[in-house]
Amino acid sequence: MKQIITIAKKEYADALRNYVFLVFLVFLIVLTAISMYVGAQNFGNKVSLFEKTYQQLIASGQPVTALSRPEFFPLQLLRATIEYLEIIGAILAISLGYLSIAKEKGNNTLPLIFTRPITRRTYYSGKLVGNAFLLLSVCLVLFLGIVLVLMVIGGIKLSVLEIAKIGLSGIATFVYLCIFFLFSALLTILMRFPSNALIVSFVVWLFFVLIVPQIGDTMDTDNQVPGGFFNAIHVDKPQSKIILEQFSLYETLRNGTEETSITKHYERLTFALLGIKDIYNGKTIGFILKDKVNELLWIFGFLILFLVSSLRAFTKSERLWQKIE
Repeated sequence: MKQIITIAKKEYADALRNYVFLVFLVFLIVLTAISMYVGAQNFGNKVSLFEKTYQQLIASGQPVTALSRPEFFPLQLLRATIEYLEIIGAILAISLGYLSIAKEKGNNTLPLIFTRPITRRTYYSGKLVGNAFLLLSVCLVLFLGIVLVLMVIGGIKLSVLEIAKIGLSGIATFVYLCIFFLFSALLTILMRFPSNALIVSFVVWLFFVLIVPQIGDTMDTDNQVPGGFFNAIHVDKPQSKIILEQFSLYETLRNGTEETSITKHYERLTFALLGIKDIYNGKTIGFILKDKVNELLWIFGFLILFLVSSLRAFTKSERLWQKIE
């Protein structure tokens, strides 16, 4: 355990000194901060305008009931943040996974490291712990910042339930980033030239983060009209399911395409927790997690798959020992 902690501290410090990682991190934080600041200000202005108008109507003697008040869902402001994390967050994690392995593999220092009394499993475990804490730190900074921006700039009084949903979205984000870190690390371990692993990682990122979700959204019948096709024709969810059963093969192909994308599973889960999907507003966390159990299984399935695969590859692969000219 002492060796693992020592290696973890070194990994954490090394990453914070790497310019590539820092550039992506700053880019992500700046984009998130700008989107949250603008969104929180707009939200606060809308609420203030409504309250002012509401009080004027009351003062003028107009018949105003409680039903006249619209519902405000502040967590929906996090939509842009989640989309940035889907794309830029994945790039950040891929870069971190690549750098974690490539820095020793490229310098041919691994044989020297293992002349000391340390096993491959212990060494790689230290790398995993250090980088996991780094990604966790990033998520904590981002999501604590989100809560502060909403409360201070937006003037929004978040309930305990809303804060808990933001926290669970932060945990989902942490797991999502860990998956891309492990995937990139796995390829860097298995491939002789680290640069090739980075290229392949970004090709996979492009396909499963950008292309596959877009294909699924484009093929979704309900997305063909703003606000939803079925809402536009006043068809409720049970009726829409009956209609879609007539196109079961089409829906199977469309959904099967989306199922291959970890990004889509992450998006479905966080959009439900944050109420970005309107049908989940006002629902309890238990209800949402139960309804999204498929997404949870896929996300943790990907995590376990790449964790076990990368650990096995690091302890067994002979590619690590091949000298790179």
